[in-house]
Amino acid sequence: MKRLILQIILRLGRYAILPVVALACTILAIWLMIMDRYTIAALATAPIVFTIFMAAMALAIGLLFLPSRKHRSFEADEETAPGLWAVWKQLDRSFVGSNRTLRVDTDFNASISEESRYAGLFGQHVTMTVGLPLLMILDQRAVRAVIAHEVAHARLRHTSGCTNLADFMAAAENVFFYADPEHTVTGYTVRILLHSLLERLEKEYRALSRENELAADVEAAEQVGREEMARALVMMEVCGARLTDLVFAPLQKEVLGAIKAPLPPFARILDQIAAIRAPGPMTAAVASLSREHDPDSTHPPFGQRLANLGYTDIPDIGEVQASAVDQLLSPDAANELTCRFDEEWRKKVQEWVSVGR
Repeated sequence: MKRLILQIILRLGRYAILPVVALACTILAIWLMIMDRYTIAALATAPIVFTIFMAAMALAIGLLFLPSRKHRSFEADEETAPGLWAVWKQLDRSFVGSNRTLRVDTDFNASISEESRYAGLFGQHVTMTVGLPLLMILDQRAVRAVIAHEVAHARLRHTSGCTNLADFMAAAENVFFYADPEHTVTGYTVRILLHSLLERLEKEYRALSRENELAADVEAAEQVGREEMARALVMMEVCGARLTDLVFAPLQKEVLGAIKAPLPPFARILDQIAAIRAPGPMTAAVASLSREHDPDSTHPPFGQRLANLGYTDIPDIGEVQASAVDQLLSPDAANELTCRFDEEWRKKVQEWVSVGR
């Protein structure tokens, strides 16, 4: 039964609630039909029937009709990010411009997702999100391999199963956002109904995601070459660790004791860009091979990903070329996005610091 529920959610995403609503409506219809003939039995079961029906309707309204929270990322058109769009078109043989959105956010990461609008009646809308730190730190070769990896997810239909699973969980979290389980009866009821299911779904999502990452690495390697994919993995691992050590960890400490917003993250990245991209990454990469894997991670261990590509040792990544941001975004876009993201961060932190005084 649990496996059947998982398969339905994998196929339908948030619309998996519709069979539950249909079942609840059927139960209500049967109850209404037997009311005249078995009145006492109907009255005795009324609390159960109406509870099932109202719970199903509440879940349906929450999962299907509550407005999604707005993206905090920036939507980049072809004038803003001509290079990124060109790479995406080159690597994606099924590219249809009208059904694509490209976003730039603040993460050192990239992702791709599909959205079935109106229960999939009008096709799938594909959204790729690329982090500005990724563009600032990596070179164009590495970013191209990262995009090939994301395109591979879509080509292998990972965005259908894994994204539907994530879509259902995101919709459930959206219910909790509007109906706080700690302060509303609706939220509390929904949490009771979904708690054990969501725990199982999160576990399945992590396992499925790790499998998909390995498959996407291999698929992307066929597009850009095994060496390029392995090189991108090493750069992501090493530069990501350095970014945390040199920028985000010190920044977090400063924010905790600040009386005003400190120097924002992207200004710090620009100051530390040479150190983050410095040659000689082998020591950090070797350390990553022996690092204990986080069981809650949606990505497999670094060593497993390299071994999956046929590497038993850390490959030489060669010379790191010029930052991809200058080649993949328009001349003004990088500066505008850097200032925009830093200003948004500064306002948010200043409000937090002011409250903490």
